[in-house]
Amino acid sequence: MGQNQSDNPDLLSSESDIDGIARQLVGELRCIECGYDLRGLSIRSLCPECQLPVRATILSIVDPHAEQLVPLSFPRFTGRGLVMWSSGGLLAILMVWLLRLYELGRDLLDLRLSPSWIPWLGLLGIVVSAIGAISLIRPNPRVRRFEAIRAALAVSVYAPLVLIYYTIYTRIDHLSPSPLLNPGESTLSRSILRLMLFACVAIIFWGLRPNAVALAIRSVVIRTGRIDRQSMYAVLVSFAVAALGDSLHIIGEMMGGGVGDVCAALQIVLVSLGSVLLTVGMINIVLDTVRLYPVLVRPGVGLSDIFETNAEKESRTPHS
Repeated sequence: MGQNQSDNPDLLSSESDIDGIARQLVGELRCIECGYDLRGLSIRSLCPECQLPVRATILSIVDPHAEQLVPLSFPRFTGRGLVMWSSGGLLAILMVWLLRLYELGRDLLDLRLSPSWIPWLGLLGIVVSAIGAISLIRPNPRVRRFEAIRAALAVSVYAPLVLIYYTIYTRIDHLSPSPLLNPGESTLSRSILRLMLFACVAIIFWGLRPNAVALAIRSVVIRTGRIDRQSMYAVLVSFAVAALGDSLHIIGEMMGGGVGDVCAALQIVLVSLGSVLLTVGMINIVLDTVRLYPVLVRPGVGLSDIFETNAEKESRTPHS
């Protein structure tokens, strides 16, 4: 918004696709300023209502590469699956935050609530994410076999992920006096399981990212840089920060003494920082998948959908 259209690389790409000024608008194209139907006008014309150049509307709406994209096998299934995959993962993360907030309220404010349903809702989020991930295995017929296999492997890793999540947040945390402030004897096993959880998430992201990015590239806003394609890497880095904290805690438990105390303090800092970054990263991924949903369900508008040349027009006109 507010960017000089002449500096837009898509402008040059669009102009190279238009063979001459003889192009005429034949499909429905609404002016982005006032909504006037520009059908029948030349690319060099101005909108009769607001005088905005037709060219500006074309560059904001038309995807020059729309006709090169392979159609999705099941667009609605893929679009909904992508949203389920991201939102289910975010739900599982938010439930962990809710558990920690309950713990603080219980220990500091003496609140007496029953949080037994919270981890189960988090488990439901992981299951929803797994179901959504199935849509990323082979979203279109041209997905290479290797990419489909690695995506299928990623989906299979949800099984141990569910088991680890269940063990940490319904078994270990339930038996601990206070998982955050006073973890008790289970602190070492909890850190090891969290490292295993990180490994599962890393495999899932490694397996699904190629197909997820391929879906994202279908949106012109991705290609123009208006949506970040590095969100999945950012989430992995956030997990890595938290995993570093758990690794230091394991080292501290083995060494004991003052080193153990320092490692325990660093664990709290790194796990907290990683958790905040992870939550922000997952929120961004959810927002991106929600924006991509209409793009996946309704393919982009290509140049041939709204243009015809004089030659094409003459070929449709009966000669006397």
